[in-house]
Amino acid sequence: MIWNTPRMAVDHQALLKQFEYLNHMNPHTFEVEDLDRLIKSATSDLENFDKERHEEFKKYEMMKEHERREHLKTLDEEGRKKEEKHYEEMKKKHADHPKVNHPGSQDQLKEVWEEADGLDPEDFDPKTFFNLHDTNGDGFFDEQELEALFTKELEKIYDPTNEEDDMVEMEEERLRMREHVMNEVDANKDRLVSLDEFLTATKKKEFLEPDSWETLEQNQAYTEEEMREFEEHLAKQEEDLNQKTADLQKQREELERQQQQLNAQKVELQQVEPVHSVCS
Repeated sequence: MIWNTPRMAVDHQALLKQFEYLNHMNPHTFEVEDLDRLIKSATSDLENFDKERHEEFKKYEMMKEHERREHLKTLDEEGRKKEEKHYEEMKKKHADHPKVNHPGSQDQLKEVWEEADGLDPEDFDPKTFFNLHDTNGDGFFDEQELEALFTKELEKIYDPTNEEDDMVEMEEERLRMREHVMNEVDANKDRLVSLDEFLTATKKKEFLEPDSWETLEQNQAYTEEEMREFEEHLAKQEEDLNQKTADLQKQREELERQQQQLNAQKVELQQVEPVHSVCS
């Protein structure tokens, strides 16, 4: 009904041009099936976006490790030992943090209820919790609202003032937590958590008695094989770049040689012209 009112009129032809998932067999109206196609397509796009983020994070971690290894090569034996010792100390310091609650578990949500909402954990009520954190009041937890619930857990692991804590890794951890909860709770896979889905999840054993949560430092983002391939790729890129640089240098030298020849020819011509003038 809304789509047929003048104030909310939709140019369906324009939508067809922009969104290939709409029904091209019925270009004059926006049907329920069109909305379903739109949601599925948007969901697929977001899933691909998450995959790309994971891949970018993996590359980030491998580049960080590559640069660390390259730096070690520039040091003498004593310097390398000192640097390696510092590296291990930072890893140990980063891993030394309070227990991280399983994302989406009763313990985790109760902690938010108590510390962020200022409420008595004994009075924890899932429906009230949902309404408190459904910040836009649309009856769903979207991805941003879910990710906001993990801030307290992430603060246990990451502090921007600490040398050992990487904020890029913090955002990857946030993404992992959100994906985990979505996989557990989002029954219809629309990347939204409805109140019914949320309440159903709070009755499951996983909510009441969850497994421990393994943080990023317990799950390396890449394998040694991937690291080897990454470094080989970097070496090939560097080799190609050096070759291009050498080729450009040769081209420059050739252009300079040709310019010198032209300059010499100009000088010869300038010397010949006065002779012709005298002869005339």
